[in-house]
Amino acid sequence: MKKINLTFKLFAGAFLAAAMCGCRTAPQIDGANLLYLSHVHRGGGKLERPDNTLETFRWCWENGSALECDCRKTKDGVGIMLHDKTLKRTGRGISPEMAAKRVSEELTWGEIKDIDVGSYLKEVNPAAADHSNERIPTIEATFAAMRGHPTWLCFVDEKGAGPEYIAKKAVEAGVQDQIYYTGPSHEKIFEWNKVLPGGKSLLWLGAWPKNHGTAERERADKWFRDAMAKLREKDFKYISCISIHSYYDPTDPVDPFVPSTKVLKDMVAEFHAHGIPVCSIPFQGGETEEVYFKLFDLGFDGFSTDYPSVMFSVIRKLKARAR
Repeated sequence: MKKINLTFKLFAGAFLAAAMCGCRTAPQIDGANLLYLSHVHRGGGKLERPDNTLETFRWCWENGSALECDCRKTKDGVGIMLHDKTLKRTGRGISPEMAAKRVSEELTWGEIKDIDVGSYLKEVNPAAADHSNERIPTIEATFAAMRGHPTWLCFVDEKGAGPEYIAKKAVEAGVQDQIYYTGPSHEKIFEWNKVLPGGKSLLWLGAWPKNHGTAERERADKWFRDAMAKLREKDFKYISCISIHSYYDPTDPVDPFVPSTKVLKDMVAEFHAHGIPVCSIPFQGGETEEVYFKLFDLGFDGFSTDYPSVMFSVIRKLKARAR
């Protein structure tokens, strides 16, 4: 334990020294190709691969993409990559009683480590391959897979594991520069920076509109303007990257985007002025390549997606276009 704590402090000190000398950890905006920040929601998206499995993560990395995953702890304190509070949606071969139990409060690692979390995909996508051999990965296994692959990035959406725990595991694995602490809370990013000074982070902003239309667009616009005002109060500190939830409908006669095209452009410009790259996840319209090209033309540096193969194709085309 003392050795781990010492290692952690040494890395933290190094990051602090870098921050004090004025070194940036966030990528520069001007002239940089930041498409490498694009990442797949939960690793597999909606239909192509199972959520949060090591096989899915490798698939993303090997396709030149980063990934977003979800980290929580089991009842006995083991860090795992799992989005939901229970195994009801993704677990198979278990009793309804076990599926209903809350993982972090009621189940140990020993009880869940052999559960099939891949077969559920065929229920939502009959054309999917067999993934019944896939299991919940630990945070150690995930970070160990990244070691030696400096371009493999991981956006860790914290679901209760805590910034200090995630930072400690990243430092132990030697991949702290590949990890982006991720979530909707700017306050948690401040905590992250305390335990890992200069560590990378991604703040996601989403207004969750109920539908696409003028009323919800106006409500979403107000939500984002208010969110930006709060970020200004704290001078956008310690944010390395942003991901904005967007909704796209090209048939809308007023504006295809929620939030509005103007608000999206204004936010991108302001974040860029602070040296912060911006991604967007189109929760509506993400199954089409069109929306990603539209977002790119609005100034977004990268994307997040529930449709990985679509995004992979767009990124290849954008890189070819830039040559």
